[in-house]
Amino acid sequence: MSDGNKTTPPRAAGGGNPACGTIQPCQNNNCWPDDYDKEISVQAYGRYMRKYAADGTTEITLTVTRSFKIYAPVKTGTEISVEVRFSVEMDGVELTDEDVARAKTNLETAASTWNNKFTLVANDPQCPSKTLKIVFKPVWVDSGQHYTFKVHTTYARPGLTGPVMDVSGSTTAWQYAHEFGHCFGLPDEYSYSPTDAQQVKYIKPDGTLDAAISAPPGGKSRTAADATIMSAIGNTTRLPRHAWAVAIEVQELLKQKLGRDVKCSILFTPAYIKSNVGNDWGP
Repeated sequence: MSDGNKTTPPRAAGGGNPACGTIQPCQNNNCWPDDYDKEISVQAYGRYMRKYAADGTTEITLTVTRSFKIYAPVKTGTEISVEVRFSVEMDGVELTDEDVARAKTNLETAASTWNNKFTLVANDPQCPSKTLKIVFKPVWVDSGQHYTFKVHTTYARPGLTGPVMDVSGSTTAWQYAHEFGHCFGLPDEYSYSPTDAQQVKYIKPDGTLDAAISAPPGGKSRTAADATIMSAIGNTTRLPRHAWAVAIEVQELLKQKLGRDVKCSILFTPAYIKSNVGNDWGP
């Protein structure tokens, strides 16, 4: 059929439009039809990572439950949002409201250093791919928390133990950022043995194990070539593996909602230039 210089392709049998092709249908043909979200509460060990003795074969089994929420606005948005909900508990009669407010601000600031680092690419075999930045958001609640944010007057070793994050006035910016990484599934990239080295192997979104990461007792030097925020005090280097847990969960969510095999991968955002010494706290 022709209307002046404009030609409209004939309708295919069954009402389809042959201009869309048989492999990649048009955008309105079930491509990214909705926005999705998902509450996550999983055993992170065996889902996001595995740990081994120095020989690389003897597995060290851990129990690591992690909880967070993912928003995947693949229809209308440009960002994957990782939300971690915290309720606040005060431990110490000397604590003031100002102390707690300062601790909350410290966590919010540290969580923001995870932003502008990663993009998630979702490849649907039937549709154009979607590329979305990943942002991380601590949210303060009175109930329904993923973790309790416990503020102490003093605390010898701040950290995340089970569903409780313990902090104090002396908790550093790096400690806040490192511990926040644990909240969405990242492991320590160092050995829990005081004397024996171990290995960490991350699980990729395709289900295979990544190459082994050396995990020495006490962690690595901040300036080591392979040091990251999860392995060395003061180092803030992030790598794509640090967002694979997000890709794993978004991939599973999209497969469930769309009913087909969507593949997700992680790239650096163009804005993130990794420092050679891992001391880049900027965007």
